[in-house]
Amino acid sequence: MDFKELLTKILSEVKKDEITIFTKPNEDSEILNKSKIGGRPYLPKDFVWPYYQELPLSFLAQINLEEVKSLDKDNLLPDKGMLYFFYELETQEWGYSPQDKGCAKVFYFEDTSNFELIDFPEDMEDYYKIPEFKVNFKSNISLPSYEDFDNLNEDEKILEKYKTHKNFKDFEDKLFDEYSEIYDEYMESIESHTKLLGYPDIIQNSMEEECAAVTRGFNMGGIDYPKKYKEEIKKASKDWILLFQMDTIESDDYELMFGDCGHIYFWIKKDDLKSKNFDNVWLILQCC
Repeated sequence: MDFKELLTKILSEVKKDEITIFTKPNEDSEILNKSKIGGRPYLPKDFVWPYYQELPLSFLAQINLEEVKSLDKDNLLPDKGMLYFFYELETQEWGYSPQDKGCAKVFYFEDTSNFELIDFPEDMEDYYKIPEFKVNFKSNISLPSYEDFDNLNEDEKILEKYKTHKNFKDFEDKLFDEYSEIYDEYMESIESHTKLLGYPDIIQNSMEEECAAVTRGFNMGGIDYPKKYKEEIKKASKDWILLFQMDTIESDDYELMFGDCGHIYFWIKKDDLKSKNFDNVWLILQCC
């Protein structure tokens, strides 16, 4: 077995399932209770539009969970109802400061039988209203970045059982290069970086510890949290998983980009997702 075969075998143990989202501009009538990016959201008549620093959040997406139920192989998402994602596009906060709380919101409604398309707030500028895009979904395999894999190995000792391999020391020495080659091939094969679940397609660094630290009140903007909290935060970081990742959305005459060719990532605690509590979701923006 060569090193690439060995690493492929190891990766098969840590891979996750993701639901990739593809978009195309909607040129038909407005979408009501189906999944979509942008447009007017399908919500209760008395829905109170979310604001951040007196600015209305932009409506990003709604996901009809029955449409993705068969693709959610680990049954992580609710099996019915709608998820709604909002983010404030004027400030485009990065999510590394506790003061960024509220710049992004996720809403979940199980029963949408009396909903309707609701209008944007009167004080929302037109360029923060995202045009409507149709979406379709595909089940894909998700691989961790090298940094995420390294964190997994530190916690779960993934490589431990392979130490008896006769060339393991050479494999360890070449792990980063071998991993980078496989991961680069994987990233080049990705058709869309907008998705539900799976591993994040990171641009800068792993984010779970950042979520755990910033939601405990630590500013992570180039400042590390005190060492005495290291074990607590590292342990708490294992509670966080990716809920939704959004890439640039564009058409012939429209483009929504996050920073410089970046992604936004909505993170949620595993227990909150299990209990259908979306109040504590945390957003992080990364870009080149």
